[in-house]
Amino acid sequence: MSSDRLEVLRKKIDEIDDKILELIEKRADLARKIYEIKKREGLEIFDSLREDEKLKYIQEKVSSFPKDSAKNIFVEIFSGTRKIWKELKIGYLGPEGSFSWEAAQKVFGNSSAYISYQTLKDVFLYSELGECDYGVVPLENSRDGIVGETLDLLIDHNVKIVHQISIPVSFSFLSSIQDKNKIRRIYSHPKAIAQCSRWIRENLPGVEIIYTNSTADGAKMAKEDNEGGAIGPSRLSHIFGLNILAEHIEDSYGEKTEFIVIKKKDKDDDFFKRRISHRVQMRLSFCFSVKDEPGALFRVLEPLAKRKINMKKIHSRPDRNTRRYNFFIEIETNEKVRREIDEVFADITRNVIFIKVFGEYSLRDF
Repeated sequence: MSSDRLEVLRKKIDEIDDKILELIEKRADLARKIYEIKKREGLEIFDSLREDEKLKYIQEKVSSFPKDSAKNIFVEIFSGTRKIWKELKIGYLGPEGSFSWEAAQKVFGNSSAYISYQTLKDVFLYSELGECDYGVVPLENSRDGIVGETLDLLIDHNVKIVHQISIPVSFSFLSSIQDKNKIRRIYSHPKAIAQCSRWIRENLPGVEIIYTNSTADGAKMAKEDNEGGAIGPSRLSHIFGLNILAEHIEDSYGEKTEFIVIKKKDKDDDFFKRRISHRVQMRLSFCFSVKDEPGALFRVLEPLAKRKINMKKIHSRPDRNTRRYNFFIEIETNEKVRREIDEVFADITRNVIFIKVFGEYSLRDF
């Protein structure tokens, strides 16, 4: 009978689950020994490079099981294992449900303590002071470009970049009611409204737009308005108990936002002694300013071009104090670049007024 067959299969799954739990316990015991070594040698508990290598390996290894699901399972295993030694405190911008909160969750998992800050400056300040172990802040959006304030704060504060994560940006229309035709007000952050302007124009023309500090704040206000709706990520529907009336309403498909993970920089940090991986993408970022004269920027970038080092980003920002421009550079790093990095920075340093290295780190893409 099919019911007998079902019971047999379920018993086999129970046996596999028991083995999984046994192996998780053994893994935790080994991780505890690793943390003891890390503590003695002054190493960081969170090793983003090691975790990214493992996640890539896991996705390559699985076949029938969904790759993203396998990735998320191991993010939580990493998170729970870290908590055996220490519950990390993670600062992020905005309320629960914000994109910064999502990025933090995807890096550090559910077994960390999360601290919400209302401004970027607060995330940087309290990361520098050690109130939080790590901070997660937006760096660049594929539609709107670089977050200038983040660049300014990287200069102002004694922090380093230890990781970068890219997450997709998608919006849904949420409401406490089911009938979209009864909506009279839309609540959301100005950027979310702008990114969904075509959908609003075609589906809810003439409704009142009320701007909020975040998409999460908009969802909260929509929850209290029986003629209101909100634009935000679909996860806000679970947080605030709202209905999803439409999904993927953004004007441009495939949009992503890059976030960086920052940490207080120690005086003995040496970015160029960190292990290089050939399995995952790695970046090194720094900023500098030059004299206001012809060829000044060219002379700084020439050492990169001569050695065929790939530059992934370049941005300029006016310095608030000196009135010069600061240039922010992100380059690809690998074993070849690492062998030449001392010479590269010696050449660069000869041609700048100011230089600051932010860090060398791996990238994680969701």
